[in-house]
Amino acid sequence: MKFADLMYSCAQNVSDIRAITPRFEGWNLVPGAGLPLIGLLYYNRFNSISDTWADCARILQAVLETDSKKVADAAVNYRSAEALSKAAIDKINR
Repeated sequence: MKFADLMYSCAQNVSDIRAITPRFEGWNLVPGAGLPLIGLLYYNRFNSISDTWADCARILQAVLETDSKKVADAAVNYRSAEALSKAAIDKINR
């Protein structure tokens, strides 16, 4: 279960990072904010990179959440099989 919990925690962290990925809009591109005037020509490139990161983070989050559930389900199945195996061995040894 610890591994599944770790994967789910990673998914939440990726989601948080995705939520704070910056995008440049018109109001926050003023040269007075430290962005030179020539930088205004390239803000679409910055936004494309930001959008690509957000898409990748969304995919990674989905994979981590889905796989963490699969790992948890496999652990439950393993514990059930182990209990049945122990019971069968005990029955044979009697």
